[in-house]
Amino acid sequence: MKAIIYARVSSKEQEKDGFSIPAQLKLLREYASKNSFKVVKEFTDVETAKRAGRENFDKMIQYLKTNSDVAAVLCEKTDRLYRNFRDYVTVDELDKEIHLVKENEILSKHSMSHQKFIHGIKVLMAKNYIDNLSEETRKGLTEKAEQGQYPALAPLGYKNSETKHKGKYLEIDDQRAPIIQKIFRLYATGSYSLAMITDIAYQEGLRNKKGERVGKATLHQTFKNPIYYGWFIWGKKFYEGTHPALISKELFNAVQEASNSHNKPKQTKRQFAYSGLMVCGKCGCAITAEIQKGRFVYYHCTGYKGKCADKYMREEELTKQFSDIVGKLHIDDNSLSAVKKALIDSHKDEIEFHKNRINILNTQKTKLENRLHQVYVDKIDGKVTEEIYHSMTDKWQEELDQVKSAIVKHETADSNYMAQGIHILELCNQVKRLYLRQTATENAKLLKYVLSNCTLIDGTLCPTYRKPFQLLAEGLVRQEWGE
Repeated sequence: MKAIIYARVSSKEQEKDGFSIPAQLKLLREYASKNSFKVVKEFTDVETAKRAGRENFDKMIQYLKTNSDVAAVLCEKTDRLYRNFRDYVTVDELDKEIHLVKENEILSKHSMSHQKFIHGIKVLMAKNYIDNLSEETRKGLTEKAEQGQYPALAPLGYKNSETKHKGKYLEIDDQRAPIIQKIFRLYATGSYSLAMITDIAYQEGLRNKKGERVGKATLHQTFKNPIYYGWFIWGKKFYEGTHPALISKELFNAVQEASNSHNKPKQTKRQFAYSGLMVCGKCGCAITAEIQKGRFVYYHCTGYKGKCADKYMREEELTKQFSDIVGKLHIDDNSLSAVKKALIDSHKDEIEFHKNRINILNTQKTKLENRLHQVYVDKIDGKVTEEIYHSMTDKWQEELDQVKSAIVKHETADSNYMAQGIHILELCNQVKRLYLRQTATENAKLLKYVLSNCTLIDGTLCPTYRKPFQLLAEGLVRQEWGE
């Protein structure tokens, strides 16, 4: 008689010899040999918490449906074959002999009704066992969360680690964490779109666990995840984690504000990409835009000082000219490194000022935190009344919040000017590719960084670059920059 073998374990059981796949297969092969079965196929499943379902169980069912000459299924016991009553019905409809070797039971269409009834009870018990196991697993994960340990796969910037004494815990990923910290600081400035941050992260070397580019959606979720300032959400509850924070709560809040400002509903009034970037070269009035024929955008002088003879310009033509203007700023990799260094050196005094202020504020922060801790101890010891305790803590907590906010402002101010300046230089390094890839609105932000003024006369743009961009546009010898 032809038969197939089916064996199953969970990942935890796989570690135990009595439950392992090899142990089951050995038992079932010996049974097949003693009872003159010809085993034509073996199916095994190892279930893990990461992957739901039983791939090979489904393959076994399909195999039995297409091979009617296979008469029997050999399995160790009831809870190896079925996980729920649906599995039982699926197997029963195949009309095969089921040999449950350890239970010394054979089931077929000829089995007595009471035997089928008892078998059904075993199926329900197996289902109850699995449900209980799942419930206990959830309880274990919740208990872990209650203890401040994040019970899931580590997000970007962290990695899962385990030691004998400490168990499983979140650890900072030394390669990805600095990049995560940097993009939080950049996004908090409000000067960068999510698309720009995605490009920066990629240029800095941020990749997902598969080594692929991290997309906008993933970074959007990253910016919303409280785990980076030391808290996390599990089972719709908020927990304070024991893992090290990558950023401060204040920086996280600043990022939320920046995100909200980016996601504000667009105004119903049409916003033109190059509005506010140009003035008329003939009369000095602003250049405005309007839509003609329902879809073509034209720019022209407002004529505020009287009718101006300057010609109308299509937005597409302006985009091309602006592209040429920006294209003059390209610098190679070596020059980029030299200019970055010059930028940092030229602002040492400003950096030092922010560092000194942060040191002073951190001293105040520590003092206030110590006061809050001490007054709490005094309240517990009965040295101060509840009324005095609340009066003092409310005042000190307000001061502490102000100090923390000031620290973030100085940290952001320091990183803002550096980040914006360096990012502009990095844009210059890849300016043509980025300009052609971005929308006109995103390119307009770049142009405002680069140009202090731009006149439009007889259909030609005449730019005035900001420092130090005029040096790049004038085509100074690149090798001299680092000297």
